[in-house]
Amino acid sequence: MDNATLLQILTGPVGALALCLLFIYFVGRWLASHLPVWVDRHLKQIDRMVDSHNEDRRVYKESITEINATLVTLHGDVDDLKIDVRAIRNDYERQRQQRQQNQLD
Repeated sequence: MDNATLLQILTGPVGALALCLLFIYFVGRWLASHLPVWVDRHLKQIDRMVDSHNEDRRVYKESITEINATLVTLHGDVDDLKIDVRAIRNDYERQRQQRQQNQLD
């Protein structure tokens, strides 16, 4: 094989194929060493997001429970006020009827 043929092989399609194979090999090795670190970092981030979401859900449930208890208390207070207002209205109606009867007599 003479120098011209060797130079043509190295700079032609065979050389390009060898260069591509070397590039794929080194990129593959680099990815194989870095990809697990990236995947672990990503999975840890997802775990932190899930933990944060669970904490938010717990706080939300506690808040809803407190709001529900407050509404039950307020409902009882409003019911008591309704009874008092009805009693006052009945007393007022009775007194008004008595005044009207006194005016007629």
